[in-house]
Amino acid sequence: MPLTYLDQNAVIYLEQRASDPFRAKLDAAIGSGKLQVVVSSWHLIETAKTKDVDKAVRLANFIDSLQPAWLLERHNIQMLEVQEDFYGFARLEFEGRPRLGTLSYAIATLNGEKDSPKFNIPSRAFVEQWIRHPEQLDVLKKSYEDNAKALDGLRQAIKDGKMTDEIRKKADRVFLKALLPATTPNGLEIPRELAAEYIERGDINPIPTRAIEHAISDQEWKSMGRTDANSLIDKFHFIPALQYVDEIVSDDGFLHRLYPVAERTGYVRARLIRFEELLKRF
Repeated sequence: MPLTYLDQNAVIYLEQRASDPFRAKLDAAIGSGKLQVVVSSWHLIETAKTKDVDKAVRLANFIDSLQPAWLLERHNIQMLEVQEDFYGFARLEFEGRPRLGTLSYAIATLNGEKDSPKFNIPSRAFVEQWIRHPEQLDVLKKSYEDNAKALDGLRQAIKDGKMTDEIRKKADRVFLKALLPATTPNGLEIPRELAAEYIERGDINPIPTRAIEHAISDQEWKSMGRTDANSLIDKFHFIPALQYVDEIVSDDGFLHRLYPVAERTGYVRARLIRFEELLKRF
């Protein structure tokens, strides 16, 4: 069953066309396993960026009607990638955790908890809450605005010749240290010396999302393309999807420009297709 990640615009386009007889064909493809839609919680955040509650709830209900698999958030995926890379480095046996699951699983993981019935909440409930209380998303918005400012600063550092290999290596060590697991798969504390040895290497090449981010960032630092917070959101959900789905549906020129850069890392599994190509299947 191919995993098909839809960007936000693709979801909206699909919802606008989802009337009979197209809807019947769409449901048949989902029911037969010919189409497994993948989305992430960012789709719900994007859906909540409106004052039109009815319209947003309708789109949220449509998303749930697609019976999608939910991709974990970028930070959660990076934590798993670092954890599993470290366990491999330490020659510890471990069972990998899925990067896709139900919305309940994705929200539980985002909250640092195990999946349970308390997280079994329909999409419309999140969307309604965020529309009525937009301040709950302020921390996320500020995070992306800060990242946009940091990207501009890094570009300037490249231009001024201040971005050295050692500075980059130091940043990679900070990244690994922040995401390193505290315990072994059996619950034992990680020896300090072993953790220090792993961090000191500063090797992010085995971390797919980080390796792709490096490649994309290098490309961005050399140009003055889109650097606003919305562009970073696009990039941050695009990157994890590249490794864990079979195809990504997007008409966004920014993503199509970044795709060949990411592909050169060797970690890209997904094809990038346009919405019209998806429609031709129905």
